[in-house]
Amino acid sequence: MKKIFLMALSVLFFGTVANAKGNGAEGDAKTPNGVEAVDLGLSVKWANMNVGAQKDSGFGSYFAWGEIKPKDYYSWDTYVWSKGNTQFLVKYSVADRKIQLVPSDDAARATWGGDWRMPTVDEYEELLDPAKCKWEWTTKDGVNGYKITGKKTGNSIFMPITGFRFYEGVQFRAIKGIYWTSTVYGGNPVKSWCLEFDFQKADLTPGNLSANRFSGRCIRAVR
Repeated sequence: MKKIFLMALSVLFFGTVANAKGNGAEGDAKTPNGVEAVDLGLSVKWANMNVGAQKDSGFGSYFAWGEIKPKDYYSWDTYVWSKGNTQFLVKYSVADRKIQLVPSDDAARATWGGDWRMPTVDEYEELLDPAKCKWEWTTKDGVNGYKITGKKTGNSIFMPITGFRFYEGVQFRAIKGIYWTSTVYGGNPVKSWCLEFDFQKADLTPGNLSANRFSGRCIRAVR
């Protein structure tokens, strides 16, 4: 009788674990193999590769800001948060005053699951702080980009030049690294803050064509 009772408990336990996995209770179930959260000694940990990439020198996928899937054509007409082919915004606009992406509109969260998300403009400012991180222009696997090393931990990540998607093409792929933040530009909500860099400098900007929210950009996630 005791043996039967223990067997029943065993079945109940393993059945509960199996159901938990099947229901997505494991927060990192969608995170691809090889993706790691690197401790640079900052307020968040940074992924070692771009969302959609297979390795740290890969470009990964391109997303319009606030969309969770890549596509073939990037314009106001195909942008989920604009009305028709105009810059009239239906979300994250002067009407709703939302300036920060919610999790359901975060491509990093949708693609990798768990607590991965797109970084805020403040978190990118922290990454750019020369007192906290050292940026070195370098080449990896034949791709130019920056090796970013946390001064507190000595750990590093590599961010490749990526360009951005505009209409059906990719612009500046061999010239600039261009990455979304999760923060709308308050001065003009048709744009969002983004990291841009080339071999000379790296900074945050909302001020050029690539920052239009409909354009496709790469994402480096944090957690």
